[in-house]
Amino acid sequence: MADSHPERDRSSGFAALCLGQFLGHQTGLTFSALIPIVSAEWQLSASQAGLILGAFQLGNLIAYVAVGFLLDRTRTKPIMAWAAALVGLGDLLFALGARDFWSGIGLRLLVGVCLGGLYLPALKHIAETIPAARRATATGMFIGVLVAGYAGSLFYVGALATRIGWRLAMAGVGAAELLGALVLAFGVSANQPPSRAEGRTRYLADVFTNRPALCVIGAYTAHNWELFGMWGWTSPFMVALLQARGAGPAAALTWGGMLAAGIVGVGGLGGILGGRLADRLGRARAARMLLGMSCLCSAIFGWLFHAPLALVLAVSLIYGIVVVADSPAYSASLMELVPPRSLGGAFSLQMLFGWTVTAISPAVFGATLDLTRHLWGDAMMPWGIAYGVLALGPIAGIAALWPLARREGRMAQAASHRAPRS
Repeated sequence: MADSHPERDRSSGFAALCLGQFLGHQTGLTFSALIPIVSAEWQLSASQAGLILGAFQLGNLIAYVAVGFLLDRTRTKPIMAWAAALVGLGDLLFALGARDFWSGIGLRLLVGVCLGGLYLPALKHIAETIPAARRATATGMFIGVLVAGYAGSLFYVGALATRIGWRLAMAGVGAAELLGALVLAFGVSANQPPSRAEGRTRYLADVFTNRPALCVIGAYTAHNWELFGMWGWTSPFMVALLQARGAGPAAALTWGGMLAAGIVGVGGLGGILGGRLADRLGRARAARMLLGMSCLCSAIFGWLFHAPLALVLAVSLIYGIVVVADSPAYSASLMELVPPRSLGGAFSLQMLFGWTVTAISPAVFGATLDLTRHLWGDAMMPWGIAYGVLALGPIAGIAALWPLARREGRMAQAASHRAPRS
């Protein structure tokens, strides 16, 4: 009976971790929801809007590199709590002070830096508190909760912005993130600091010469190229699609934001299903299968601009699920392939490469829209080409995981030969 208490404490701590992270990540796609409004107010081009999206991701990258290496030396809980508080303050500052392209890009960069202190400490906390057999599932649940946070803010910020103004809507986002800081500070169990018994971290030997880990990092990078380009531009796509069907600007913004929130939100289900699939089929095999599905979605999605709305929504829901579903496999793989003494640094290297492309992909998408709009008058062509550029990511990811998939296959075959026969 005594053993039930640690399990109950672990479950309640994981629930608090997910709730605090859900609240702390509200800022994720808020600017995407505001692009139609602030583009008109600040006279932004699609390229400039893409640069602001990219600046936020660049801020994440800066923090991820620093925080990941710090995780091998200190506790995760204080980092998460302080990061959520700073994100909330940053969004309040954005609500008060963003006036044009330069102030907008600077403040989103700042918020991105603060947000970078949330994600990696949570992954390290999961690695330290969840048994190995359930880590991919737990990681999938965690990612699913984050996706729900992204989707929720995408919905209510777009809906509220037309009613109470985007500044008040962003102030509400900041308040939610401050609440998340309190949940993380008082609800998450305090883990032990890294033990000296684990040995001194050796990133060169543990990561740079670890070919399976490098395959995972490469695939994660390719995955992020597609995911954040898709997430960043789905709301503007849906707004433009509805306006092309005769909706007014306010109605298109409200309903486009709601549809985009639903598309992003189903990714939460994708994270949970993908985590379970990775635990059952193997990390690389599951990820390659899901990458193939998302690649097909990226290749066709933009070309559906003039298609029946029911078809667009059906494809978009599948797209929203599969574009996220491979995420748990990468984090769970690194937890298994890299020694605990260097896991934080491995996550940093993963984010260094993976988050670099999240700063580039939305900007490339926006630049592609601007370029193709000058070449073709039809609205479908620019969106089709821009989404097609995102399909390059999963193609590269499938290739990067090929050696790891072969390794998993050999290990599974060897295990089947060792299994006793009846």
